[in-house]
Amino acid sequence: MKYPLRPTLIALSVVAVGVTGCSSLMYNNSFSQADDIQPIEPAGATVERIGLDQAWDDTTKEQFWFTSQGSQIIPYNWFTWLEVAESQDLFRSSDHMSYLGYLPEQSSNLNPSGLPIGFALNKDPKGDAWVGMTCAACHTNQLDYQGKKFLIEGAPTLANFVLFFDRLTEAMNATNSDEIKFQRFAKNVLADQYSIKNAVQLRQSFTQMAIKIAQRQKVNALPSDLPKDFTSYARLDAFGNIQNEGTAFALHDLTNKNVPDAPVSYPFLWGTHQSDVVQWNASAPNTPVVGPLSRNIGEVVGVFGGLSIEKAPWWKQLIGLNTSYSSSVDMLGLGQLETWVKALRSPQWPEEYLPPIDTQKAAAGSILYQAQCSGCHQVMTREQEKDLYIAVQTPVEEVGTDPMTAWNAEFHQAKTLILEGEKQLILAGDKFGAEADAISIPVNGVVGLILKDPKTALKAGLMPLGDGAKGKAKSLKEYALMHAQARDSIQQPVDKNEPMVNGELNLKGLVYKARPLNGIWATAPYMHNGSVANLWETLQKPEDRQTKFWVGNRNFDPKVVGYVNEKAESIGSYPSPSSEFQVLDSQGKIAKGNSNLGHDFGTDLTDAEKWQLVEYMKTL
Repeated sequence: MKYPLRPTLIALSVVAVGVTGCSSLMYNNSFSQADDIQPIEPAGATVERIGLDQAWDDTTKEQFWFTSQGSQIIPYNWFTWLEVAESQDLFRSSDHMSYLGYLPEQSSNLNPSGLPIGFALNKDPKGDAWVGMTCAACHTNQLDYQGKKFLIEGAPTLANFVLFFDRLTEAMNATNSDEIKFQRFAKNVLADQYSIKNAVQLRQSFTQMAIKIAQRQKVNALPSDLPKDFTSYARLDAFGNIQNEGTAFALHDLTNKNVPDAPVSYPFLWGTHQSDVVQWNASAPNTPVVGPLSRNIGEVVGVFGGLSIEKAPWWKQLIGLNTSYSSSVDMLGLGQLETWVKALRSPQWPEEYLPPIDTQKAAAGSILYQAQCSGCHQVMTREQEKDLYIAVQTPVEEVGTDPMTAWNAEFHQAKTLILEGEKQLILAGDKFGAEADAISIPVNGVVGLILKDPKTALKAGLMPLGDGAKGKAKSLKEYALMHAQARDSIQQPVDKNEPMVNGELNLKGLVYKARPLNGIWATAPYMHNGSVANLWETLQKPEDRQTKFWVGNRNFDPKVVGYVNEKAESIGSYPSPSSEFQVLDSQGKIAKGNSNLGHDFGTDLTDAEKWQLVEYMKTL
């Protein structure tokens, strides 16, 4: 097989029948599940920010920040009253969450406990409230300039997900082991229902949850030989976490895991719905209806979506259904979130606040861009941002950037356990052997969830199409063919049987995706793994680029187009919300996953030409 099957290929055939028989589908879901929860003022001051025109009104912004996608970390009331490990400060306090890199926000009907942007309330079928992450936690950012704070919708976060999870684990352990701390927590959580009996029952549930949280931390732990702060502010191996959610947690074997050692910069969201493929390695077809839903379900699986794959009851096995699938994923919530992302537009350089663009330099830079960059990063006007486009897929061997993200996605393996002998895509595809590509297991889970409730999946998939869904559905086949042609243009297939060649990683057939650079000025650090600090540095010879720089400081440098290369100030009683990214390990060699080499396009220009090119990219 040249390329592994993806969920779109089978799910497309499942829902296409339903699409052809549908007229326009409109939904009036408010997506507010917080009506019965009393608003609580945030634990600390909120921040006044300046929003840019990105085609969202204030209502849409707040809905995007706090609409649940089904992620469930811990009960909502627990998160509201949980203290940090080392003090009585609330975990959700503005200072603490700012230290973790998340963006404090005031309480509202959609956000009753005044949690940061992207921390949403979700209710399970029993009506119990949970807190979980939604898209905005990882794809909303704030940059600061001369005392003003700008909110960029859809921009890559500077947050530190690993630190957040480490701190959550420590807080729960400290609360469970300190009787005084636990009693404060219990009295707040139980309120007028507090009693010794209820507190004992709460502790039992809390202990079980604390163990589950600690298990996740252990499964995704990194080896000690990696550089300090390997996955830190602005970087995460989300793909590796999704793999482990499928192989270790969904299949209920915590040893069945891979090290998530290929962290990437969070991608920006504008233009996502319009691309034929998503993921840095172009691995996920983005075919309308099914593509966005499939990738979004996979994303929720990675952020506490609770995927579980079990042996089906005997009576289901009699009719050939050998496995059953469950998850807290909210498909209708995902459909609404994708609808808003489809409408999102890139941020334009705000000349009323930032230094005005030098139009002469930008004009000269536009000519250089056509010669140096447009072959991969096509130019799209703001009016064209709504249009579908085919992303350029560049061989990893050619672009020369760090290969680990693409390599891990193709070559990580895992035991299939109860899936052995089952078709990889349930209704189609090769049968699982004893081991398989690690990513194929959560893919199987995504397909299982879609097939479990195809009616809801269809509704969710059609939501971004809006009116005229029936007419637009005809683009499904055409779009899938366009993607297939783009993949087939890659000269070398992936040889799944040969991960190494002469002691080196086998890179043949591996690709990274290039996309239009609209709004690129607001998305530092750069390269897929966040290894280059600013746009000026991307144009330096790879061997001359900075090998270390500070990440997490929100202060913007409009000249080099990136963040100020300084350690950020501490926040209240908490340390600096920043870390020093280091390309080299302790032996002076490039650390796996951290390479800043490759992508040498434009690096032969003169300094004057490079500044012209940087000036032009501010206009994109």
